[in-house]
Amino acid sequence: MPQKPLKKKSSRTQRNETLDFNNPDFEFLPKGRHIYRQNGPYLICKSCELTHAIWIGMDKIMVGEDKEGQPILERR
Repeated sequence: MPQKPLKKKSSRTQRNETLDFNNPDFEFLPKGRHIYRQNGPYLICKSCELTHAIWIGMDKIMVGEDKEGQPILERR
């Protein structure tokens, strides 16, 4: 009589972890100056270690930066 194959234990182990979002393990402090590039309706910062973006909508376009490094936006 053929034997049924044994079930292999999953290589994934389930971890139950309780996270406290009021006291995170890390702290993200962005640099003072950001280098933004427009990608569709978003301005994406390419200079920070952690990528972050700002939604500006479809009716605006980034045309440059001012002296402080802030993006200059114009309506389309």
